[in-house]
This record gives sequence, C-alpha cells and structure tokens, in this order.
Amino acid sequence: MSSPGPLDLETLAQLRVLAGNRGASLADDAIDAFLKELPTRLVGLRDALAQSDWRTAEHGAQALRGIAATLGAREVVRLSGELADALGRGATGETALLLKQLESAGTQAMAALAQQRSPAP
Repeated sequence: MSSPGPLDLETLAQLRVLAGNRGASLADDAIDAFLKELPTRLVGLRDALAQSDWRTAEHGAQALRGIAATLGAREVVRLSGELADALGRGATGETALLLKQLESAGTQAMAALAQQRSPAP
C-alpha cells in the first residue's frame, strides 16, 4: 500500500526499474521533465483562465493530470482533474480556487519529487 503524502511511491518504484536516458532511471527522467514543465504549464493554465479561454485551459488541465499521474503526484492529479471537469461542465466560477489549490499542490509535488530524484553518479 502506498504511503500517505503528495506522491504515490509505488508508481515511482515502477518507473525506477525502467531504464531512462544517460543511465538514469525512467523515474529520474520523468521527475526532471516534471520539475521543468510544471511551472510553465501552470502559467499557461493561469493565462488561459485569465483570457476566458476555457477550451485551452481544459486541455491544459487534462494534460497536466496525465503527466502527474505518470509520477504519482496524487493531489496534482486530483486537482487538475477537478479543474478539467469543472471547465468541461462550464463551472468557470470554480476555476480560480481550483487553480490556487493546484499551484499549491504543484509546489508540494515538486519538492517531494526533487527529494525522490536519485543522486547523480
């Protein structure tokens, strides 16, 4: 059973056994990509919402949910899913709070994932 917290460590363990680039595990490659992409994706979501571009925001939230699921970033998965669902049903009044919660969960996930990164050889 997975431990409580922002990450599903079993998901990361499954990625660790797979080879990635430059001798790193696939988990390390995915963590590196997540740490690099999450801030940009959150800015894109914030901008799309500010411009009332609901379709772009919904697609962005769905993409973020998929990326976070790959790494087991539980709260990011849950909140990006809730954001995508709210946008899909036209509940745009919920988006500001969900985005704020998503940004906070993203910060926590980034810190937890950085700690899970294998040390450099």
